[in-house]
Amino acid sequence: IYNPEFSTQQTMQLLRLAPPLLLLLCSQHAQGVWSESNLDVKTLDVDSAGEPSKLLVYLPQAHNRGIFSVFAHTLTYFRDNGDRNLPIMVDWSNFPNYAYGVDKGRNLWDDFFEQPYKVQGFNLTGSEEREIYSYMPLDLTEGYGTRNGFGLTDEKLALGRSLVRRFVRFKPEIIEEAEHFRKHNLAQFKKPLAVHIRQTDKISQAKSNFEPKVEFRRKLEAIMKERGYDGFFLASDSPEIKRYLKSMFGDRCVEYHSTLSHLNEDGNYGAVHKDHSIRGFKKAKDVIMEVLLMGSCDAMISTYSCVANGVRWTGSESLAADHHYFQDMSF
Repeated sequence: IYNPEFSTQQTMQLLRLAPPLLLLLCSQHAQGVWSESNLDVKTLDVDSAGEPSKLLVYLPQAHNRGIFSVFAHTLTYFRDNGDRNLPIMVDWSNFPNYAYGVDKGRNLWDDFFEQPYKVQGFNLTGSEEREIYSYMPLDLTEGYGTRNGFGLTDEKLALGRSLVRRFVRFKPEIIEEAEHFRKHNLAQFKKPLAVHIRQTDKISQAKSNFEPKVEFRRKLEAIMKERGYDGFFLASDSPEIKRYLKSMFGDRCVEYHSTLSHLNEDGNYGAVHKDHSIRGFKKAKDVIMEVLLMGSCDAMISTYSCVANGVRWTGSESLAADHHYFQDMSF
């Protein structure tokens, strides 16, 4: 489907029609990932759905949640309202952890995603009656209090991926930036692995995320040797974990230059999304980029987190199928 000889205009046209992360797979590194099932989506044909009289607006109050926690709730809104045959608009401007300072009132959805009504094929005039939903519906994860915290069942994985295909497209410019990073930092690997380790404030929800750092290293060494991964992309909210694994694996460990939180008064690192000393847009973009880059890898191992779920919902079919939790690895 993708040809490296395509002009920029042809490539950008393909991106607007493609599922969210597949630009990152448009390379010889990812041959064989494309399939007809990946392309079973509606295209951005703005004349196909007509001009509706009502617009559904999802405007959640996100409280202390991170971007991909809210993403899971947004998918639930799509699930509950997607079959009403009405255009949907998402407004992510009401997040206390992001909408402050120069980013106060900024709709982060518009920074990273196309509006769903465009993906649905609706042409809006601005005169539509607005039905605004401002609550947080239950998300698509297994929820609080389960053995694996925020792990996905096969059913919820499939449901989330189907909703992404119907309603979600990353903006071409953010995918283009991620592809630039991938090309210059991950393309050196023949078989890259995505690694995500979520810690900081997660201890109250998923204590099993907090294995000794030597255990993460041991399991990484074992799976890389057994399955032939020659490098990995690491995303973590723990500066200590990132420093340690980088020192152990050297050039085989690639990281994005994301901003991390500082030590709290109790001597522990805080959750990045709750740190108001970091600009809201910067925090949001960093995690979006890390999700895109993890989604470009061949497989994934992770701790329990909403970010890991986001990668599995938006990443390639092969990555979604070839995912393991550190907690379940018996190496």
